[in-house]
Amino acid sequence: MENNTTPTTSNNDGKGLGIAGLVVGILSLVLSFVPCLGMWAVVPALIGLILSVIAMKKPAAKGLAIGGLICSVIAILIAAYWIYAWYAVAHVVTNGLEELKTSGALDSLNKGLEKLKELSDTLKTH
Repeated sequence: MENNTTPTTSNNDGKGLGIAGLVVGILSLVLSFVPCLGMWAVVPALIGLILSVIAMKKPAAKGLAIGGLICSVIAILIAAYWIYAWYAVAHVVTNGLEELKTSGALDSLNKGLEKLKELSDTLKTH
């Protein structure tokens, strides 16, 4: 009696990757809405994107993979906005500080602090 078993592909091929891509995509999408942490959502979103793309090439779980792909892409876009916003704020603050240095506004503040120190020293001696 001969055992002719041939390897067959199961219907679940890629389903685990599709589920993983969807879960990671949803988590990264939720993380992308958190202020100050939203820009870090790009890391899990890229992982979810890769998992979803790999799952798309498998015969099963195309719906899960498409869902993970969409969630990951949206999370990447929101994270990219957060990154842009942080750099824009840093640029404005840097330019504002440079303008304060060159305008002499800090000089008058320093003179005022020196006068305040002199006044406090004279009050301590009396």
